[in-house]
Amino acid sequence: MKKLVTCLLSVELLSPALAKGPPPAAVPESTPKIIKLPSASYPPIALAARVSGRVELSIKLGSDGTVESVEVVGGPAMLRSAAIESARQMQFECNGCTPGARQFKLSFSYELIGGYFCDAPDKSYPRVSEASGIVTFTGQPSGTCDPVATRVRAAKCLYLWRCGWR
Repeated sequence: MKKLVTCLLSVELLSPALAKGPPPAAVPESTPKIIKLPSASYPPIALAARVSGRVELSIKLGSDGTVESVEVVGGPAMLRSAAIESARQMQFECNGCTPGARQFKLSFSYELIGGYFCDAPDKSYPRVSEASGIVTFTGQPSGTCDPVATRVRAAKCLYLWRCGWR
């Protein structure tokens, strides 16, 4: 019983001190709702080089919800220009915004799926989706296909010069 009383007293004594402490930190403004997503575009050079990653952008909105300015905060260099172009095509819901007053960060995530595909490429790629302030572009890399490792060289090709390779 003595331990319970001591515990209650200590909580009661600390509570007023906590109430007089510094005010709680301001909650950062959430990302405004996206009305129009850009068309899906995964940079062809990044697909060929198999570059994926996340590009962080700082975006300023105009009074009508269009993007006024875009600055790159970080991310792979091959993906930056595509992220900037995509951000400029976006439209946001911005009720009562004054020009340049609404600034926030947005992430563009570029992801590759699978590896080498043997059938005709899936025409549903690249894909674009949005959730929690992250716009995701998913691409399908292209490449040569050898599904069961059937490429076996003839005995005469053990020396590459005989096959015309130099």
